[in-house]
Amino acid sequence: MQNSRYSSTGSRVTWLIIINIIIYLFQQTTAGTMVPYSNPVPVINQMPYATYWFGLTPYLVMTKFYVWQLFTYMFLHGDFVHIFFNMYALLLFGMPVEQLWGSKKFLIYYFFTGIGAGITILVMNLVLGDIGFFIPTIGASGAVFGLLLAFGMLFPDAELLVFFFVPMKAKYLVIVYGGIELYLQVTSGGASSVSHLGHLGGLVFGLIYFLVTRRRGIEFKAKKIKAVLQAELSRKKEDMTAQSSDQDLNLLRLLQKLEKGGASSITDDEYQYIKRMDIFLEKQDDLCVESDFSLDDDYCRKCDNYQACLMRQIRKHL
Repeated sequence: MQNSRYSSTGSRVTWLIIINIIIYLFQQTTAGTMVPYSNPVPVINQMPYATYWFGLTPYLVMTKFYVWQLFTYMFLHGDFVHIFFNMYALLLFGMPVEQLWGSKKFLIYYFFTGIGAGITILVMNLVLGDIGFFIPTIGASGAVFGLLLAFGMLFPDAELLVFFFVPMKAKYLVIVYGGIELYLQVTSGGASSVSHLGHLGGLVFGLIYFLVTRRRGIEFKAKKIKAVLQAELSRKKEDMTAQSSDQDLNLLRLLQKLEKGGASSITDDEYQYIKRMDIFLEKQDDLCVESDFSLDDDYCRKCDNYQACLMRQIRKHL
């Protein structure tokens, strides 16, 4: 279902693509400006300006506290092919998700999975302690893989052309890509130029998002159902209280009428009403002593047996 207020020119997907292209052009113009990079494992001793400051290098995050890199790395790309395929995937998967969710929820999910992929890269390289801890990671692939998961969850039966000619349903595509990334991460031993950890991190954080939001949705529905049931019970209780109060007044009115005019003063309908109430109240035999009953006593009026006591008085006049 498409939001009538949605337009492709005003979509966040479009703006993300534009921003990525602008930053890529900035990378190209500053590519010749190198920043010295000193580290215990001098595999590289300098980096391009944009990569050094805004790419995700676990060593710099942990030693120099460049924590912003967990966010900014996803806007940088290595070459034209890298940015082209990432932006194509962002357009392909992002547009339908944004149309369904709306721009705000889409952006929250996009950055949640992108930053989550960055955290995965940071933590896993810190734990593994291999060369990846000192190597920068750039690209929107982690967030894009998060969008792939979202697309597969939201449109599971949509068919996509893998490699532009192999048709596959989205739900199977997510599983296949996830399996491939896991296999490549294990077999490469972290020595690949592609950040399979980031791809897997995007998928995992996307899955976490769906699990948390769906659980909250279930909890919200449960609370809503509980509130509706409580409201219904409260309404029924009020109805029963009002009905009981009406019965008290009817029985009291009939008793006063019988006391003044006797049995001949009531109509046939009133007599039938008394009979029905008598049948309804006949099993209540644990009444207090008749002499203790008083119409003017608040204790009697609030007693659960008040109607039965009224019927006991009414019977004496029939």
